[in-house]
Amino acid sequence: MNGPVSVSRRRLRGFTLLELLIVISVICILVALLLPAVQSARESARRLQCQNNLRQLGVALCNYNQLFRVLPPGSVSSIHPVAQLQPPDGIGWIAQILPHLGAEAMALRINSEMPLRSFPEASYPPSQGMGLPLPTYDAANTVSAVQIPTHPDFAVLKCSSSPLGSGGKWSGLSTYAGCHHSSEKSLDTDADGLLYVNSSESVMAIPDGSSNTFLAGEWNSGLIGNGWIFGDRGTLRNGGAVLLRETQRDNLFGQVDDQSRGNAGDEPEDLRQQKALRVGSFGSYHSHHINFLVADGSVRPVSRLIAESLLASLINRQDAAPTGDF
Repeated sequence: MNGPVSVSRRRLRGFTLLELLIVISVICILVALLLPAVQSARESARRLQCQNNLRQLGVALCNYNQLFRVLPPGSVSSIHPVAQLQPPDGIGWIAQILPHLGAEAMALRINSEMPLRSFPEASYPPSQGMGLPLPTYDAANTVSAVQIPTHPDFAVLKCSSSPLGSGGKWSGLSTYAGCHHSSEKSLDTDADGLLYVNSSESVMAIPDGSSNTFLAGEWNSGLIGNGWIFGDRGTLRNGGAVLLRETQRDNLFGQVDDQSRGNAGDEPEDLRQQKALRVGSFGSYHSHHINFLVADGSVRPVSRLIAESLLASLINRQDAAPTGDF
């Protein structure tokens, strides 16, 4: 009698198929309800990290300004306007503030007079880093290649929401760029932003005031530059229509401009030069905001719905226009 009764009791302890299906359904519903909250929390953390990166860049720029009484030039170049077809002629503002970012050793590896000879001891193979050939064209449409030095990764230059991860093909790019001009304009010496070619603007002498003028911000346009040590469209940006992460027509993995990597050798010279002078605007891979560094050192998340005229006014250092609430 004990044997059959014991077996029967053991059978009653199990779950039926219906009970298992109910439990699985409840778990699936809970996961579906919790997943958006988890993703929102992760995005919030990434946004805060991005703001912290910009804040560190702001501190470094402020220290540079206090030491030299001016901000670093957006690009140090003897050739202007800066076109993407020409070999990089000088370093940009990021490379100049490295000592103020606690990266003195990295700064010593940069050749400020001949930036193409920077990082000669780079450990990454050229096929996996920024050490890609930059094609240049002469009047006879002859192509010659210039090797771009492989840049080391620098975490403060990468937004956590950006697909530009550490290592690989895009390791030498920065997701932050200085404010060059209030509207689309080639990189030159006559821009109205705070960081332009051979600029010498001071935070203490901004006509519109440091709290009303943007200094740098995020970008996600497909118009890539040659790396973060150079002063080109990879480290300088203009005002205009902002690009969010869902903008597929011009994002990094969408319509990438071939001028920076040389797949346009058959194009007419005038069209090639026109594309090479394009700079692009700011953008973000965050859900609702684009982070900007204000000249007073603060970081402001700006709505994706910001008007182009308001963004242009915030970039322009001397338009004397009221900015209102942004």
